[in-house]
Amino acid sequence: MTSHAAPEPGAPSPVSLDGAQVRGIVMQLIAVAGFSMMGMLIKLLDGRYPTSEVILFRCWPALIPLLFYLPMQGGLSALKTRRPFWHLVRTGAGLASMFVGFYALSQMAMADYVAISFTAPLFGTLLSIPLLGERVGVWRLGAVAVGFSGAVFTLGPLSGTLDPVALFALGSAFGYGIAMIAMRKLGSTDKSAATVFYFTVGGGVVSLFFMPGQWITPDADDLVILMGIGLLGGVAQIFMTEAFRLAPPSVIAPFDYTAMIWAMGFGFLVFGSVPGWNVFVGAGLIATSGLYIIHRERVRGIKRGRIKGSSL
Repeated sequence: MTSHAAPEPGAPSPVSLDGAQVRGIVMQLIAVAGFSMMGMLIKLLDGRYPTSEVILFRCWPALIPLLFYLPMQGGLSALKTRRPFWHLVRTGAGLASMFVGFYALSQMAMADYVAISFTAPLFGTLLSIPLLGERVGVWRLGAVAVGFSGAVFTLGPLSGTLDPVALFALGSAFGYGIAMIAMRKLGSTDKSAATVFYFTVGGGVVSLFFMPGQWITPDADDLVILMGIGLLGGVAQIFMTEAFRLAPPSVIAPFDYTAMIWAMGFGFLVFGSVPGWNVFVGAGLIATSGLYIIHRERVRGIKRGRIKGSSL
């Protein structure tokens, strides 16, 4: 649908989704479902394996779907980069986020963990000031404050249910916020396959250093779960990068919040847990603030670096 009336100055243009953006939305929904199932498998392990070993399986099997994705991006030439430093930042921040996040997920209810993870874009907004030199106005800063108040509700100190492990989840969101900044820098120059490859290999190599003292040989059932973590993570990451290539963040990002539906479903059906009232209040505040930040960035015309890639 198109409008013939000129938009007011400073107002966002009317929403009109083309075929590529619709495909991007579908891909993001698939990616969120994949990451949610990956999280469910991590929680199924119930902390029986060191976090470093879970990350090892998260990374190396994820290269299998990447082998099929790489030719669609132009083959080995897609791995060329002009910003190795930002790949290092993205890998380091993402790996730190996974270490504390996977541990927190193994100890917390899924819905609680996912609600806190929604603070990552809030950290990304704040970190864009010193790292990218962006100007963040009072409206977006206010939205960040509302979002972090939601995190306080989710963490539980006001209801007397504070779980210290939840602070690891918050640390994971902070690490991912840094990774988001790095991906924004990389998105304007590098293809998505390069970002996925260097992060996956980097995480796999680092996890190997922990194996001599921490390796636990999995039984057959757990090996299937561990391989599933890597394959699901790899496929979901590819779908996510393609989603952000096909459509702008203002269209794609709101669908991240469907992760809460998956988390509550898995939590109830698989683990028999129901979120407390503080989680619902906190998640609502965080999601509302995140959506408002996306809206303000669209109103102000803030451009994000788009991930380069070839069409599928």
